[in-house]
This record gives sequence, structure tokens and C-alpha cells, in this order.
Amino acid sequence: MPHDPTAPGTHDLAQLAPAPMTSPVPEAVSAATPKRSARRRIEWVDIAKGTSIILVVILHSANLLVSKGLAPEVWYTINSYLQPVRMPLFFVASGLFAQGMVAMAWPRMLRSRIAHLMYLYTLWLVIFLGVHNVLPSDVRHEGYASWMNVVGGLYMPNSALWFIYGLAVFAVAAKAMTRLPLWVQLGAAVALNVYSQYQPVVSWSWNNLAEYFIYFLLGLHARSLIITVSRRTALPWIAASIAAYAAMYSMLADADAGAQGLTIVLTTFGLAAGVLVSAAVVGTPVGEVLNKVGRTTLPVYLMLDMFIALLGYVVIKLSIINELLVVQAIAPLAVAAGTVVLALYAHKILLALRLNWLFELPPRLRGTAIRKP
Repeated sequence: MPHDPTAPGTHDLAQLAPAPMTSPVPEAVSAATPKRSARRRIEWVDIAKGTSIILVVILHSANLLVSKGLAPEVWYTINSYLQPVRMPLFFVASGLFAQGMVAMAWPRMLRSRIAHLMYLYTLWLVIFLGVHNVLPSDVRHEGYASWMNVVGGLYMPNSALWFIYGLAVFAVAAKAMTRLPLWVQLGAAVALNVYSQYQPVVSWSWNNLAEYFIYFLLGLHARSLIITVSRRTALPWIAASIAAYAAMYSMLADADAGAQGLTIVLTTFGLAAGVLVSAAVVGTPVGEVLNKVGRTTLPVYLMLDMFIALLGYVVIKLSIINELLVVQAIAPLAVAAGTVVLALYAHKILLALRLNWLFELPPRLRGTAIRKP
């Protein structure tokens, strides 16, 4: 399972692309109910996105601290266990929101969606360049601090921003394939997924895209099935899905390299568990937190790299971390929580300062500006 341990193993397509997903209300019912009810977001999708981004932040936080000897190596094992689900869950959620975008005419989609994604990707590559040239050497990413990362990143997305590049690639590919039979689309994506387990596809980032495209297509084309699964929130269903995932993970861990192609089966069990757990916690205190994060994932994905670096530097300089093993054990969680909070508040402050262009292609260029009558 080729995967860069320093990247979002990564957007909020509800923010970057189409209109919010709605609940599947029959027309006869929706006509008699308020628009707010008919257009209600399916909360578990936001919870799934919030879970995905938090797991990504934990991954980065743990990788930094373990590499500095400030967290136990068991975090590598924990993140390895979550790796087959972390990004597939994100891309399934993204695909669920992508139907409106793929249905657009090519000129409109390229201008309002793809240009927006590539603008964000390129802009934040430049921001990464500036930030990593001023960060302390203890937490600086030398690759990001080079202009070659910006230039090369236009065709080789080897940075923590690869997921934005990937969303643009997935959207274009999905639209280009719309006239093909569904079995051809899914079959080709499955074949690409299995192939990526055995042969490197250009680089780790392109290999990730080859592996994860099938999950974007599943969200796009299997929406009704996924919603049906999300309604099975009884404890036996959740327990069975988690047990199936754990059993499959153990089997693949003990198998030889030839069994790598079965990773897609492992991820399918994991996705079922992720969907069921996300749906089950709707309305709970945990669900409310995840829902809030899931509604605003973009700034967290964009800024997690720099805030983890800053908080990680603070941890490195605190002698208590070196002295207390208990503190080391939870340090990745503390850094992850701080990163999410700082990113969300930084986003609010930057918007209040009218720096919207940091998170959106200006509406006039994007073709979404509201014209006055």
C-alpha cells in the first residue's frame, strides 16, 4: 500500500465543488415540507469527513513526534491500522457531493471547480515555500522550502496538498468517463487500485491517486447503496463490520506480498465500519464535535502542516515531554487537537480580515460572482 507517511495519507468537496448533499426525500413529501427540511444535509457525511481529517492530523502529529523520540512507536502501528480507511472514507464522502459538479458542462466545471482546486493547490504550495523557509530547522520540511517543490508540484504533487490535486484529477476523470458503462468505469478503477498495490505508479502521490480513485467513484455512483448502509446503525452491524475489518487486516498482515491486491476488500469492510459509526454518533456530543469539524475541513487540511510544525516545536522544547512517558503517549493527540482548533480559529480570523482569497478562487474569476440587477 504505497503511501507517503508525511502526507494526508486528503478538502471539503462540499466547499470546493457542488451544492450540499440532501436527504433522500420523495418529491411528494418534499413538496409538502419546508425547504430547510428537504435540503437537510446528511449529518453522518460531515461526521465522516471530520473523522477523516482528525485521523490525518493525528497521523502527521504522531509521525513528527515519534521521529523526534517524543512519542512511542506504537503510534506507527495505530496509524498503520487506520491507513486503509482514513483517506478512502474521505474520498467516498467527496464523491457523494460530486454529482452536481460532474453533471456540469465542461467549460463551467473547469472554470468554477477545477480552476478553483488548482488555484488553491498552487497558492498553498507557495505559502508552504514561505512558511518552511522561516520555520525552525527542527520542524522545517526542506523539500517544501525549495522552489522546485512549487515548480515540480504542478505535475508531481509530492506534498501534503496532494489531495487537492487529486480531487481535480478525479473530477476530470469521472466526467470524462460518464458515457462509459458503469461496469467499465468501476472495473477500470478497481484494476488501477489492485495494480497500484504491486507496481509503483510514477510516485507515491500518483500511486495514492491510482489506489483511491475507486472510492471517489463509489461515492459518486453508489450513493443510494451507501445511504442504505448508513441506516444500519444497530450495534450488531457495527460490531460485525469492525470485526470483519480487524480479521481481514490480521490476515493480510500475516500473508505474503502476493495478497496485497486484497487491500480493496479490507478497505471495503473499513468503509462500512466508518459509515456505520459515523451514522451511529449523529446527535451525540462526539458526533457534534466531528460534525463541526467536518463542515469546515478545508482550512484544517490546508494549515495542518504549519500548525503541527509550530506545536511540535513547542513540544520539542518542553523538557517535561522528555521526562514523562505518560505525556509522550498522549502528545500526538494533544498536538492534533491543538492543530484542529488553531486551524479553525485562524480560518475565522483570516475571513474576518477579508482574506477570503486564501480559501477560494475570487468569485469573478471563478464565474460565481453574484451580478447586481
